[in-house]
Amino acid sequence: MVAKKRLFVLVAALLVGGIALYLLINTLPLSLPPGQQKPGETPQKVYDHYVILEAGTDRMLMYVPLVVSVGDELITEENKRYQIVRIEENRAYARFVEYVGIPKDGQEDQKKK
Repeated sequence: MVAKKRLFVLVAALLVGGIALYLLINTLPLSLPPGQQKPGETPQKVYDHYVILEAGTDRMLMYVPLVVSVGDELITEENKRYQIVRIEENRAYARFVEYVGIPKDGQEDQKKK
């Protein structure tokens, strides 16, 4: 009889403790004040096309119907690799990085023979 009573008290205590822990975990984040958000850059407005210009000369490199971001890269017809460094409205400015050795059509087939 005493053993059954102790078992009942133990189960009841575990049940009450579990419910209290559950409520504490679920309500604690609501009672804490929100943390201070870091001042970040305003989100970039999305345009339906972007004109990619060479930084410094403003020579047009490409016109793309894609959203571009700082850090994106492109390769021009002259096999020059550029990286986007700045975006103003729908104009993206790119900086020259390096020449890329891409074989022209037919050159790769001749090397394999």
